[in-house]
Amino acid sequence: MKKYITQIRRRNIVILLLLILVYLGNSMFTNQHHSGNLPVEMMQDEKIFAGSSSCASCHKEIFQQHIKTAHYIDSRPASKEFIKGSFQTGKNRYVYNKFLEVVLEKKKNRFYQTAYVSGEVSQSESFDVVIGSGRKGQTYLYWRDDKLFQLPVSYYTPTNSWVNSPGFATNFIHFDRQIPAQCLECHGTYAKAEDKLDNLSTFDRNQIMYGVDCERCHGPAAEHVRFQSSHPNEKAKYIINARHLSRQQRLDACALCHSGFRTGTKPAFSFMVGDKLDDFSTTNYSPDSVAVLDVHGNQYGLLTASKCFKMSAEMDCSSCHDPHKNEFNSPKIFSQKCMSCHTEALHNTCTIPAKKGLVLSDNCIDCHMPLLASSKILLELSNASQAIPDEVRTHRIAVYEQKSREFLKKKGLLSN
Repeated sequence: MKKYITQIRRRNIVILLLLILVYLGNSMFTNQHHSGNLPVEMMQDEKIFAGSSSCASCHKEIFQQHIKTAHYIDSRPASKEFIKGSFQTGKNRYVYNKFLEVVLEKKKNRFYQTAYVSGEVSQSESFDVVIGSGRKGQTYLYWRDDKLFQLPVSYYTPTNSWVNSPGFATNFIHFDRQIPAQCLECHGTYAKAEDKLDNLSTFDRNQIMYGVDCERCHGPAAEHVRFQSSHPNEKAKYIINARHLSRQQRLDACALCHSGFRTGTKPAFSFMVGDKLDDFSTTNYSPDSVAVLDVHGNQYGLLTASKCFKMSAEMDCSSCHDPHKNEFNSPKIFSQKCMSCHTEALHNTCTIPAKKGLVLSDNCIDCHMPLLASSKILLELSNASQAIPDEVRTHRIAVYEQKSREFLKKKGLLSN
């Protein structure tokens, strides 16, 4: 009997150890793929990050909505779960010409871009970091020691295909575009980086928080979490609340990443929400220029050049966008926000005559903030003879007559 009990105890101990190993394995996976659980203590401006999952206990609904946004998954360590392009035979090649091609391939549990020149392997690098949620597309980075470099082939969602990485030549294959910390400043929450004299960067791989999560806008939250956990009924402290910021401070928080390429005057990740952006970086082009309209374009400048913005004392990015929610491809949601100011009582509604089958208030966006072809982001499909421009939604609110006609024709409400 004692021998039998001993065997049961031993079996239970083994089961318990296996469960512990499974738990630790899951925790490690979470640390690799989600910034909410931090593998090491990270600090910014002497403040400690808590990880976005620590927000869930008090802000469960907001947290659950936010993790579905493009911001939250804007960067991740590369894995099958996050890479959007296909690695199936017949869909995994990007052909430049009859001499040059890149093959997208999986080897064991890793993914690679392998360049072939006249049928011979020239260079092969692994997918290490995914940049972009996949809503419009993705590009990919690989590690070389403590430096990050961009891979030559990216993914374009509208065509569901591999394309040349933006700005990469199509007459030769190169893997040498090094990534500065400024890129991760906009595509992530935090990275411990050191800027070099050549304006390039080295990174501590263990000190990166991928994705734009809660603490990117609200600041490192460890002190806030500790205080609120022991004082749940007291007014929130040690956290950035946008409601307490001025209009320009709120605008600057978005303009950090949505005002085009800026020249940094201080190291990446120095800027904190609430700071004055011009103290950390400068622009070198017209603030409302549509000539630089692209995925990194100056949407802040276009918005502030709009009549709607100029006539309002309070309008900012959050007047239309809820950063906690996934509102992509929802023109009705945004249009309702337009209609809160453009009312019949104020005589400033749309001048297009009412037509049967057309509810103007359901879509102001495609006429007044239309998709426009970028002159900066040109993409080429495999074996293509001509580049196609990416389409980006302008944030200059205005009357676009041609786009309005196209919208009405699409709805069948305007003849040719």
